[in-house]
Amino acid sequence: MRYNKVLLVCPKFLKGRNRLAHFPLVGIGYVAEALNKAGITVSVLDMNLGYEFCDLKDKIDQFKPDLVGFTAMTLGYKEFYGMVGEVKRLYPELKILLGGAHLSAVREQVFHDCPDIDYGIILEGDISIVQLCQGEDFNRIQGFVYRNNGKIITKQFGSFIENLDGLSFPKYESFELDKYLLKQISIVTSRGCPYDCIYCSVNASIGKKFRARSAQSIVEEIEYWYNRGYRQIFILDDNFTLLRKRVEDFCGLLAKKNFKDLRLKITSGIRADKTDRELLIALREIGVDYIAFGVEAASNKVLKSIKKGEDIEVIENGIKVACELGFTVDLFFLLGSPGETMEDIKLSFNLARRYPVRRAIFYNLIPFPSTELLSWLKEKDYLIKPLDEILNNASYYKNQPCFYTPELSIKDRIEAFKMGQKVYIDVRSRFIEKRIKGPVFFKRIFSRLYALPATEDLINNNSLVLRAKEVIKKAFLNS
Repeated sequence: MRYNKVLLVCPKFLKGRNRLAHFPLVGIGYVAEALNKAGITVSVLDMNLGYEFCDLKDKIDQFKPDLVGFTAMTLGYKEFYGMVGEVKRLYPELKILLGGAHLSAVREQVFHDCPDIDYGIILEGDISIVQLCQGEDFNRIQGFVYRNNGKIITKQFGSFIENLDGLSFPKYESFELDKYLLKQISIVTSRGCPYDCIYCSVNASIGKKFRARSAQSIVEEIEYWYNRGYRQIFILDDNFTLLRKRVEDFCGLLAKKNFKDLRLKITSGIRADKTDRELLIALREIGVDYIAFGVEAASNKVLKSIKKGEDIEVIENGIKVACELGFTVDLFFLLGSPGETMEDIKLSFNLARRYPVRRAIFYNLIPFPSTELLSWLKEKDYLIKPLDEILNNASYYKNQPCFYTPELSIKDRIEAFKMGQKVYIDVRSRFIEKRIKGPVFFKRIFSRLYALPATEDLINNNSLVLRAKEVIKKAFLNS
């Protein structure tokens, strides 16, 4: 055995909109489960539960791991590298492993930028991390990055895990489950995305090949958490409804369980062309009360430009049907895609206002590594800042454009974001006003204040306010 004790660490989310841990990360959950199953001692520290660097140091001192595995996102990666450097300074003999979306997208560049990282695992780590710990030859571990006499060696990723049912779903035995702010759990029922959207980094981080767990496997995981007292379960798949038969089988099996008060939420956005009224009815009947649609744009010209592979007529019909069936619906839009004009953006604003959705979120478009969008922007020289600065600081929710296009100047993009924020507030306050109790004047003032981005930022990043929100919901919501 090369490594007997592994500490898995989720660093603090220093930037971005959500910096509190509402529930444990599924990716680390799968890795921890694989290590446990292989008989390797594992502990997990989610620093978003209120831990600082001194707590990480204390954890290392007490647990005494021989390998520390970090996951990392691109946003704030420079600050993360600084933390890794401090760990290495204090514990020079301790081996440091990196996994997660940032490494999978950037690959070897991470090792050039952060010399304190010893190993990396790109894409799926369930098998590779176990092989590393068990002493497998480095050259036989797929998707493995390491240093050898000053050289950075990458073993190409060969084949994806086809039988996802063969993996144990996360039970988070090494996590501090009781410390998460809300009694919610998230699950992932598939991996991979077969589509070619030019802005999306999912292919780089989880692969293009779509693989899915069986309906029976999903129901078993939901039943496990239901029996542990969880009633809100988030499905984080990028393509949950891609295989219709699987969804139909899932609905049939879950319906037989007759779970009371179960609320399922499909949060990452489904494709409207992979669902219809019949399928949505089946999902509604088993307790799915929330879905999101990745609309991106209300113009077929723009949808074609970003290679979305959908028509706006199909997308709008999906939104209409979902609202009619009583789902809580969120819509995700991008601002400033290649070829998009201000008139195109106004079509998106109009679409968002047409339906009684909960939120219409207009994202600042970010050119992530390994995307066609970034390659196109670099070729055209449309980036307005150094790429490393963009990737370290850019946020979907900040009015800070990363690039311009002939159709939309920097000034236009700043104005479009402001307009999108206004639409968001209008849509959100309208939704809230219809669902709270009290006099009309109170409802209007409360809903408007609640819908402000500053209010939501406070709720999302202050544990006391978040808990107060749950109390207010019970007191004032009609349903």
